[in-house]
Amino acid sequence: MVDPQIETSQPKHRIAMFAAWFMMVFLVLFPKGGIKFGPVPLTWGYAFLGFTAPVLIVIRLLAMPLRFSKTLLWAIALQVPFQVLFVYAGLTYGVDNPAYFFSLLTNHFFLPAMFFLVYPPFLQLIDGDRLAVYFRWCILLAALWGIFNFFWHPFTGHFIEIPYLTVNAGDYGTLEYTKHIARGLYLKLISTYNNGNLYGVCTLMLLPLYNHFETHRWRRWTLKIALLLTLSRSVWVGIVLEQLLTSLVVLWRQIDTFPRIYLGKATKQVMALCATIGFIFIGLIFNSSSLSFLFDATGGGRVQKLSGLFQATLLPNRPLWSFDEIVYVSAAEYWGYSGLVAVCLILCGPLLLLFVDSSALTSPTRRAALKGLVIYMVMAGIDGGIVFIPTMAFFYFVYLIYLFGWPKAFPKTQRAAAPSPALVPAEA
Repeated sequence: MVDPQIETSQPKHRIAMFAAWFMMVFLVLFPKGGIKFGPVPLTWGYAFLGFTAPVLIVIRLLAMPLRFSKTLLWAIALQVPFQVLFVYAGLTYGVDNPAYFFSLLTNHFFLPAMFFLVYPPFLQLIDGDRLAVYFRWCILLAALWGIFNFFWHPFTGHFIEIPYLTVNAGDYGTLEYTKHIARGLYLKLISTYNNGNLYGVCTLMLLPLYNHFETHRWRRWTLKIALLLTLSRSVWVGIVLEQLLTSLVVLWRQIDTFPRIYLGKATKQVMALCATIGFIFIGLIFNSSSLSFLFDATGGGRVQKLSGLFQATLLPNRPLWSFDEIVYVSAAEYWGYSGLVAVCLILCGPLLLLFVDSSALTSPTRRAALKGLVIYMVMAGIDGGIVFIPTMAFFYFVYLIYLFGWPKAFPKTQRAAAPSPALVPAEA
């Protein structure tokens, strides 16, 4: 399914591997490191994407065949309705908030263009084994940093912050007061994402791929514990959903033997689900809360926002605006019912593409990517964090893996010449 590629020399592999390492470090491990221009944040990861884009686009146009599969063309087509509404609202009503304008422009034009049209041919230049090492370690280190700070704060009264790296320089020293992370004695686990819900939503998208590549059980559970310590109901829903999806897949694979069911793997998944729910109750203790916190009738104030679904117009009727935490409701409220449909086409697109090409279901890596996208599709109805960095970069990265699969490993002779990562062990 990947477009035909050109033969390249080993030095270009090194450059591609450095770019992959840099993006993993500054999108996954340090996604908020950077500076601010007024209300608009510029992170090192997004700056790198923008800085390298012109060069990659030129190489893509001049040196690589412009051939696109039917599935990719459909994936691109699913982005177009919202882009049309963006242009319509901008030309008709103008721009009211520059920060939202740049966020929408980046999330719905730049990122899909790069991940769908530019990056795919370059996957051949990346050593998949080494990329998996970067991927696993960056996710694990972010979780460990979050857990450490979670227990550090109650004893010291502050987080350990490294400006320009673990926190945007413009937010340095303000996390406790501006990020809505208060939860009694313990604050939400925020890791390097500076927000508990954002860390949870983004990491849940990557969780199935992480579980696919990570063979150490304690590392898997470290990540889940970090997610549980976000003390976020929406993140807890996502964790339970991930376990339920895994259990359902295990049961579905036994449909050929029905009514005889082999409970081996299914039992393990049920036990893991029970353990997850048990950890959620431990999270209630850290949160100094009772069961009423889980079953809050207002949904943390979200229920009252559902009225936006019943007050929408057909088309956008205001200057360019963004999204609230409940993505689908705010899509209808700010972009009209046509906007709701357009957003559903984007977020539900991976499932729709199965009607065009179901080959992803035969690949364990692509299935894991699809699972991450389905989790986000559900999370967007609770707290999608769609406007914040790096949510949509993660979404389109996972979408890329869903469409094209994980890069293949280099032959050992080439892998030996690749640079060793600075932050992780040099293992295959």
